[in-house]
Amino acid sequence: MTDRYIRHLFVSLLTFSALLFGENGLAVTDDTGAEEDEWITWVAPYLWGLSLSGDAQVGDKKGDVDISFSEILDDINIGAMGFIDGRKDRIGYFINPIYSRLKAKENVDGEKVDVTNDSAIVAIGGYYRWIDTKVSGRNGDGTGRLVVEPYGGVRWTYLRVKVDVDGKGQGEKSENWLDPIVGSRLMYVWDPRWDIAFAADVGGFGTGSDSAWNIHLLLGYRLQLFGREAIIRGGYRALHQEYKTGSGRSTFKWDVTQEGPIAGIALKF
Repeated sequence: MTDRYIRHLFVSLLTFSALLFGENGLAVTDDTGAEEDEWITWVAPYLWGLSLSGDAQVGDKKGDVDISFSEILDDINIGAMGFIDGRKDRIGYFINPIYSRLKAKENVDGEKVDVTNDSAIVAIGGYYRWIDTKVSGRNGDGTGRLVVEPYGGVRWTYLRVKVDVDGKGQGEKSENWLDPIVGSRLMYVWDPRWDIAFAADVGGFGTGSDSAWNIHLLLGYRLQLFGREAIIRGGYRALHQEYKTGSGRSTFKWDVTQEGPIAGIALKF
């Protein structure tokens, strides 16, 4: 039962880390008509069709992580992901709260095993609109726009796993850590409705995780929805995290890359 249980523990823990879309993607916007003294807020729910690859360790048990999107869907019980982006003039902030509950039931060697993973990630940070200038667009010089926004912040991760083995009691394990993150995002608007957004950041630096990096590339389309300005975005994202704590039987480690297509919609308030 041990090897099967450990693999399921890997799935439960690692899947949640992969639910994080990133701290700054869906709400990269071009509010050229806004007054400088107004706060502009964008709210974006999102989805990520990801897969996982890498390796992980719990105690003295090590294993490869190779998990498809369909396997992740099998274990999700509750999931809520959102993103908030606010800006006034050149100064802005972002908040990315995520919660998930993963539940699975196994019958291993005649024993019923229930695994529950309650998880939360909250990313908070700020950015500065360093470049905001007209460039060549689809209709000629000066019809496009280039925006560059360096950002920084923190990402707090909490994971709790509970295992209930029928007739043999329960066991729990939890981990949490805080990562600093620094990066930049870029948006090129070549048409009043179409844009491309790119973002990349690094984090951890040995203070929480040993290292982490995140990249995504998104295509955006502007429209009106429910009487509000909106942007539909879709593209690709990859996130890598390398985290380790403890030693011997208390070791917990993962070195995993999550990647896949992403999609969401941002509404302006």
